[in-house]
Amino acid sequence: MKGIRAQQEKSVIALRQAVIALMNSGKYQEALKKIQSRLLFGPKDEWLAVEAARCCRRLGKQDEAQRYYTQALSIAPHNAGALNGLGLIHYERGHYEEAENCYRKALASISNYPACRNNYGVLLHKIDRFEEAAAQYEAVLASEPDYDDARYGLASVYGQIQRLEEAEKHLRYILARNPQDTRSSTVLGMVLMQRGQHQEGWDLYRGRYSENNPYRFVKRPAFNSPYWQGEDLHGKSIMVHREQGLGDEIQFSRYVSRLKREKGAKAVYLVCTKSALPLLRQLPDVDGVIAQEPGNEISHFDYWVMLLDLPLYFCETPAPFGLMPPYFSASEDAIRRWPLPASKLRVGVVWKGSTAHDKDRFRSLPGLESLRPLFSVPGITWISLQKGAGEEEARNPPAGISLLALGHQVQDYTDTAAIIAQLDLVITVDTSVAHLAGAMGQPCWTLISSFCTDWRWREGQDTTHWYPAMRLQRGDAQGSWEPAIARMREALLEMVK
Repeated sequence: MKGIRAQQEKSVIALRQAVIALMNSGKYQEALKKIQSRLLFGPKDEWLAVEAARCCRRLGKQDEAQRYYTQALSIAPHNAGALNGLGLIHYERGHYEEAENCYRKALASISNYPACRNNYGVLLHKIDRFEEAAAQYEAVLASEPDYDDARYGLASVYGQIQRLEEAEKHLRYILARNPQDTRSSTVLGMVLMQRGQHQEGWDLYRGRYSENNPYRFVKRPAFNSPYWQGEDLHGKSIMVHREQGLGDEIQFSRYVSRLKREKGAKAVYLVCTKSALPLLRQLPDVDGVIAQEPGNEISHFDYWVMLLDLPLYFCETPAPFGLMPPYFSASEDAIRRWPLPASKLRVGVVWKGSTAHDKDRFRSLPGLESLRPLFSVPGITWISLQKGAGEEEARNPPAGISLLALGHQVQDYTDTAAIIAQLDLVITVDTSVAHLAGAMGQPCWTLISSFCTDWRWREGQDTTHWYPAMRLQRGDAQGSWEPAIARMREALLEMVK
């Protein structure tokens, strides 16, 4: 009897070794077949059920993976590996409450389970429970200091809750061990720029389009001409290609105008978004501006460069943030097309950004109701510049709020510029209108969230080196806009006295 049992145990060990070897080689389909053939005779084997689930996950068979994890848990309800795996399935499907329940049960079974704690941290991070996510990542690092995914997650959380010094420390720790980690170096670049360390920050920010960065958020197109990396441009032509949002195009197009005067370029071309085309054609020292559209292209240039790489090559000049506003304006003809009523104070307002922005929940206000304290200030004519989300609310505002809705009539940024040129002040969330008002040199109060603050707004400041006429109105540490709105109301009362 003992001999039979020993032979069975030997067979089980051999099977497990074979399965592990196949999975380590990435041969998940072969491993799954081997497991399934054995499960026909041993359906109560929890180890095989868990490994079958893992194979199915790697093969993209989520339903089968969930079935196998459930099978394992029917055999061993406290199997931490199965609970963690099932949690991952729920997370990937967007079932966050179910995922959290699984992770908590797994950690109740095995407290020192770094992979599960990291997964739980990722989940909490995803649903904006930042402090709780940080606690999970910190617990992982307490037992495994070189768990880079947890350290990267912790650095990201710290960056998003404005603990920038700590974020920098953790990112540098990762990069000291793995200098080629472009995921971490890109985030470090953004952290450094927010801390005012622009030279190193812009250099690292180039990782945003690196093919080695699994989290890259910019796709760099391919052209036959070489990519410009600061080479001498005397006698050479260069094409600058747009990237990211409209606000980025407005903000950083200032550098395009410096390529001739300061870098010696013979000819300078800019590819931009169609809606920004009439505006960007105002830029001085640019030979051609075209919209990015199929079949619409510049035939020849000696070099090309992405728009947001340009600042790197001006960091050590006397004016690292110049050309200073105003570098856009509105024509008299455009202004005449948008006559505004006479008023003691005319204030434009934007309360929502694009819903396509992945951090829009932090930068946009819930609605006009949030700004009600401002509308109670007498002597102000309110002009809505709201486009897209919020347009309907602008045309049908809440009771007691009066404003002139113009945003829905705007066709392009020359229209927006014509309206802004006639305003005494623009109050806006962090969106392209803020950048246009800033680039025109018009007074602008920009609402900035205390969470997921964009890297371009320097930490702890209510002014910005990008736009001298802009003031940053920051939300509080709890994410509330009320204190900022109260401050703006007091300032408006002073303005209308």
